[in-house]
This record gives sequence, structure tokens and C-alpha cells, in this order.
Amino acid sequence: GLAGGWRTPRGRPVEAGIHGFWREYKNTFRAVERIEGVELDDVLTPYTPSVLVSKSGRVALAPVLAETDEVDGGDGDGAAMAGGAFPGGGVRLPSSPRPEAILESVAPLLPPPLDVALLSEFSPESPLTIADRLSGAGLLGAWADFGQEDPESWDRYDSLSAEDLFKKYAGVSDGLYDELVSPLLHVLPMAPGYDTSAAAALSCFHVFALQTKGAFDVRWCRGGIAEKIFDPWATQLIDGGNVNIQGGARVTAIERAEGKSGEEKSSPAFEIELNGGEESIRCDAVVLAVGGTAMERIAAGSSAIGSLPAAQNFDKLRGVTCVAVRIFLKPSDVVTSGLGGGKHGSTQLPPAAAGAMKDSPVFVCGPGVGDIPELDETGFCVYDLQRLHDEFAVGASKEEKDGDDDVNNNFDGTAVLEVDFFRADGIADIDDDERVARLALRAASAALGANLSDEDVVDVAVVRARNAVSHFAPKSASHSPDVRIGDGIYMCGDWIDRSGHASWSTEKAVVTGRQAAGAAATELGLMCDADVIPAASDTEQLRALRKMAKILRRVAPPPDRIPPSPWKFAESLVSKLQE
Repeated sequence: GLAGGWRTPRGRPVEAGIHGFWREYKNTFRAVERIEGVELDDVLTPYTPSVLVSKSGRVALAPVLAETDEVDGGDGDGAAMAGGAFPGGGVRLPSSPRPEAILESVAPLLPPPLDVALLSEFSPESPLTIADRLSGAGLLGAWADFGQEDPESWDRYDSLSAEDLFKKYAGVSDGLYDELVSPLLHVLPMAPGYDTSAAAALSCFHVFALQTKGAFDVRWCRGGIAEKIFDPWATQLIDGGNVNIQGGARVTAIERAEGKSGEEKSSPAFEIELNGGEESIRCDAVVLAVGGTAMERIAAGSSAIGSLPAAQNFDKLRGVTCVAVRIFLKPSDVVTSGLGGGKHGSTQLPPAAAGAMKDSPVFVCGPGVGDIPELDETGFCVYDLQRLHDEFAVGASKEEKDGDDDVNNNFDGTAVLEVDFFRADGIADIDDDERVARLALRAASAALGANLSDEDVVDVAVVRARNAVSHFAPKSASHSPDVRIGDGIYMCGDWIDRSGHASWSTEKAVVTGRQAAGAAATELGLMCDADVIPAASDTEQLRALRKMAKILRRVAPPPDRIPPSPWKFAESLVSKLQE
């Protein structure tokens, strides 16, 4: 899958994109901690800030907000860390009439990420005005009204596009939308606002920024996830004697065994056909941990799946294509040190690029950067892997490098840049890896404001993952099945049970995986430790806002079911009076 990794013939590690581990990935962290020989701090970097870039240039540095990991684990402790000025502590008066001081005094009134929008270190060159940033408060009504684990809320907001929610109802300014909202939509749910469900946008922003102070804080793996996490996990499972992992075994059909000649009632319930019938597996239960587009193919060839009510709309699901480009560059003669973020503070990128990334080794970029046609609807991230991965670190010892020493000497000291593109169908269609690498360097150069020459390229690896990421388009949640879709058939993944546990991406996959294991164990009468850590409870500010939203919805339901911002409500009222 997307966490897969391998090494090239020259020993260079490659993987299908870089994956972050956000602070609220509580169940994911617990799963990693249970792997023998794996220590969380040994495989993940410290929490690292990120630089946000729009088509206008650098927007802001998103800081690491929480100072400890003791952010709400489901019992409400995080509320006390999220500001505390509302509703019990009163409003802090600004210390000066400066606009920045006013924003600092207002920020504690708001739940994250609105406080982040006010407090992030914005670039002086950013076209965002204070009015733009304050217009984000128009989203408060929708945030308060939308329940993360409420099916009615998902039904209400899922048919609406995120763009309509932000612009038509919340009244977010064009500046804030283009500079902050759109870039985040293109790299989190990985799609433009018009093609992203409003429910998905609210849920995604809630999980990655709103749940608690510090929810946007993120750690990165200090090497390939396959080698650092999955390989030791697989070894532990196999050594236990009860697991057989068959890599490269493609599931082509799943059928029920009942009714076959000679079958006894106690026989396994299912027969799974692999690789077009070359092999088969008999089993009592099936847990499907695949994406929506793969699920459509499996259901089409499997009567045991395709006949289920939950499978009737799998053909309506879509995927997002991603392209991961890992570029190995000639090291600069100058080692730039004292850099912020990541695990390692030095890099051998060209000095201009290193200086542009002095605050963070991670740049999060929206669409249209550099006026590059291929990036019109494509977001991307840029990573300096010398500061994230131990193996590439400046001065890394042989013990920190994996594989054969002679092979690894081929790239000893090489600067390594990764550029991951999202909604990148056009880029995936480019067959020439060198051409893709040149495009990636153009994109990175535009984002950093520093030239990266393709003459410095030593090697490149391109991974094209077509339709590999769940696409949370409008109305897609209505096609999302529950964890259990039939007798003995279960599902897990980031697109499963959307109105259930308030989590996203890797964390959602881990949560639904544990839920599927628990459901299967219960049905088969087995013992299974499948407890799930609940999602963080709402902050004190958000709880108060939700109470007000429920009262308003009961007393004066919004005409279009979606609460508008006060200025949008006033605008519509004036328009009606003028008619």
C-alpha cells in the first residue's frame, strides 16, 4: 500500500510518499508502541512546524503549539490547554493598540484552528490582511453545528461542497480562502474545495487542527515506514506462529463456501481466490483493508460482496492520484547547520534552498504555485530528508544506514529532496521519470524561492499511485459502509464509518481495523483486545458554541439547513428587502 517501501538496485530507499503522524493519532501511537524493539521516539522525529505556501508565495509558519503530549486523550483534559479565556476566564485586554496585539487577545476566545490562523507567524509578503484572517470567524457557526460523530450532521453537510460552505455560508474572504483554506484542502483531503465534501472538510480540519491545542502538530518517520515500523511488526506477527503474510497476493474474488458439494456446516465460511485463481484461502471471516476503488473491483468479481446492500454504491467512489518524487542531489560544498524542525539540524542542499527552509524541513503547498500549468489543481509537499531521515543525515554513521555498506556508499552524503504531488493525474501520465524530476524541481524552486538545478541530480525515483487515496467528494460519505457489512465480512480504512470515531487518515484506518477485529472476534466467540482510545473531547470553547448552536437550530432553524455567518445572514436579509 501507500506505506510500502523498497530499495533501488543501487540501494537507495524509496517509498510511496511521506506520511505524517499528528498529535491526536493516539491509537496509531499505541499500536507502534506494541511492536517489539520499536520505540516511538526512535522512529519518529520530534513535533515539527510546517511552512504553508500558496500561489502568492510563503503564507505562514504553523508553529508547534502544545508543549507536551498530554493533550486530551478522550477525557476532556485538552480543554484546559486550549486557551481557557472563554467562557470562564474573561477576555484578555490587548496590551497595545497594535493589530497583532488585538489578534492575540481575541485568539483565546476561539477554538483551534481559528486561533492558529490568528497566531501563526505570517510572512510579511503574504497578501493576507487582518480582515482576511478575522473573516475565518464566519466558520464558527458551521463548526459548532457540525457533530463529528453525528450521522445527521454528515447527512446535512456531505451534499454541500467545501467551497460553498466557506464562501457562500461562512463568508470567508477570497484572500483567506486562496491563501490558507485552499492550500490546506489540497494537501489534507487532497482535492479542491468544489470537489470536496463540506462534511469532509469540517471533519478533516477538526481532526488535524480543531480537536485540541496542538492537534496540527506533526511528527515524521525517521526513515521509510516499511523498514522502521512495518517490517519489525510483520516479524513479530509471523514469529507468533499464527500469522501468514503473503506479499503480492492479489485478491480477485471472495465467495461463500456454503452450498458447495460435500461441504459440512462447520467448514470455513469463505473461499478467497488469489491472483486469478492460482491459489485460494479458506477462512471463517474476512476483513477487507482496501481503498474504495479497489473495493469496487473486488465487489464486482465476488458475489459474496457484490450482493450485499452496503456494496451497491462502491462504483460511485473515486480515488486521488498521488505521485512521489525522491531526488538525490549532489551535495553542496557548504553544510548549512542550525536549522529548525525535524530530527537533524544540518543539510547539504544548496545554501539558498537550505536558508529558505531554515524554520522547517517541510513545506506544504497549495495549487497554482509558480504558475506551473501542471499544478493548476495539484497541491504538493516538499521535504528535506537529510533533516528527517537518519539514513540521509549529514555525517550519518554506517550503523545508521541500512543494507550493504558497499551499496550505501553510492549515495553517502547525497542531499535528498522529496516532492509529493496530490491530485496529480496529469503528472502520473508523464512516463519519463527525468521529466517528472525536472517538474518537481521547478515546483520546489517556486515554493522555496530558491533555484534547484536539474544538473545536480544524481538519481531519481518516481512512484505513481493512481487513485490510491480516498477521495472525499460531495455525497461520498453516503457510500461509506460501516465496519461490519455482512455476516463474517468486515471493513477498515480511512473511508469506513465516516460518522463514527472522529479520526482521519492513518488514525481512522487503525481505529476501524481494531473495531473490525473486535467485531469479528465477538462473532466467532474469540477473545480479542480491540479497545479503541476515544477521540479527544471538545474544547471548552467548542462545547459552549455547540450548546448555542443546538439552541439556535431548535429555535430558528437556518433556511438552507446550514448556519450562515452574521454578515452573510445580513447580506441575504438586505437582498430580500430590496426585492
